[in-house]
Amino acid sequence: MIMIPKDIIEKIKEKNDIVEVISEYVNLQKVGSNYRGLCPFHLETSPSFYVSPTKNIYHCFGCGASGDVIKFVQQIENISYTEAIKKLGERVGITVNFTEEDETRSLYYSFYKQLHQEYIAVLGKSPNIVDYLKKRGFNEREISLYEFGFSPSNSQLPQKVAQRLQISKEMLEKFGFGHSDPFSGRVIIPIKDDYGRVIAFGGRVVGDGVPKYLNSQDTLMFKKTSTLFMLDSAKEYIKEIDYVIICEGYFDVLAFHRAGIKNAVATLGTALTKSHIYKLKKYTNNVILAFDSDSAGIKATLRNIETLLSEKFNVVVANFSKGKDADEVYFKFGSNGLLEALDNSESSEIFVVNVLSREYDLSNPNGVNTFLRNLAKWKNVFEFNPTALDNFYKRIASLLNSEKEVIKSRFSTITADSGKSTIYNAQIEERKVKIPKTEDYLVYIYFNYPDLFKTLDFSPDILEGKAREFFLIAKDLNVSLEQLSKDMGSFVKECLEKIDIEVDEKVLENIKKDLQIRKIEKRIAEIDELIKKSVSTDERNILLNARMELVKQKNMINKSSK
Repeated sequence: MIMIPKDIIEKIKEKNDIVEVISEYVNLQKVGSNYRGLCPFHLETSPSFYVSPTKNIYHCFGCGASGDVIKFVQQIENISYTEAIKKLGERVGITVNFTEEDETRSLYYSFYKQLHQEYIAVLGKSPNIVDYLKKRGFNEREISLYEFGFSPSNSQLPQKVAQRLQISKEMLEKFGFGHSDPFSGRVIIPIKDDYGRVIAFGGRVVGDGVPKYLNSQDTLMFKKTSTLFMLDSAKEYIKEIDYVIICEGYFDVLAFHRAGIKNAVATLGTALTKSHIYKLKKYTNNVILAFDSDSAGIKATLRNIETLLSEKFNVVVANFSKGKDADEVYFKFGSNGLLEALDNSESSEIFVVNVLSREYDLSNPNGVNTFLRNLAKWKNVFEFNPTALDNFYKRIASLLNSEKEVIKSRFSTITADSGKSTIYNAQIEERKVKIPKTEDYLVYIYFNYPDLFKTLDFSPDILEGKAREFFLIAKDLNVSLEQLSKDMGSFVKECLEKIDIEVDEKVLENIKKDLQIRKIEKRIAEIDELIKKSVSTDERNILLNARMELVKQKNMINKSSK
């Protein structure tokens, strides 16, 4: 275990403003004394992720993710607790000296570094593999620069390195290797973390073979869903130029880098994830998607457009009209071919219309109707950007030889095809929530306006449903977000999702009046029970007079609310 003095940890937490740190990854909106946004740890369309600067914690009512600023950086960056402390320390100018080595992680990095060197050495002794890379357009300088290696047939190199470092078989399996080398017979491409350390490998079969590409399995230090190939080299260029090119393969992203376009990265055989997106958000909000032009690449591009737009990125799509992907275009046309593909990029709304138009016979009325139905969901995607939506209508009108206003009118009568709903359809549906009740407002104010909440005088027993249970334990303001049960957390999330306004005096006054009415109604109900049980005429008359007075008070409150 690494031992870091507690006072150093507290000093780092104190100097790193949790709102500022999380804002580097998540778009936060101030709500009362808190901040909220879309959770970076699970897919959602309505914000349930809250940051409390007074308590210095974050909490998601959707997935339950919760903790302090160190825990957040640890989760979002997929790094260890000690690495998160070190990173946050550097952010505020505090040097963290570890009193003990993190042996497992240090051993992991050493193992992958040495194994990589073994692969590089084998490549140097394999002229046929070097010739293969040269035929793909790589010169000797590039072969060295990009640190290619080769795993020979029946390779036992991982086991050799493990023995040298005294790594047990059990530990070697945790590092991603069993009794053999899964990369045998493949060109080795090093996969590095954001700091340039080798943490995994990609293998490309030489000649024919299945699968053509192979990635390391997920390990202690490597997760495909949070790793972007070449980000370590590209991140400073992305930040400087203010846009990123996202590809889907090793050789595609390398083609851009070889062309001098060094702000390119690639996913590793997975869809673009929240982890990928929040890594990129630190550097830019502008994306060029440069996926293959085949059907699988187009599907991936459409899916990524949806995901990126939901996170407020500006998205365009590279136009590979001269080849199926960046690698092929660079091989045939060099740097100018890639620059032309980028210069001719299509806006996401134009790309969507053009791609979907190819699937239908637009000379046939039925084909047109189906085309428009399939586009209806995309209208929901682009309606949050008036310029994009206008371009969307114009492009459809142009393809159908119609007028923009006519197309807009037709969409007003069209419902998106069932079964093809997107996260945006869900977003539209979530707007159709019920009108918030007093219970919802009370929960909302409790978490976001604690000072205002203290001015509200009520007893939990006048509330309905789970709100009664919640305020029986929470009204003293000591409830902790992390301590909420999953069921209660879901209830709080539902309440918070219903309200998206600033709480002012008018809102507060209406809530106070409703609470007064509820108190009166509760007292009236109690009197009605007493009347039923009353055997004395005098007592009955007293109760009836008290009831009439309460009804009068209730009517006066209702009248003042109109």
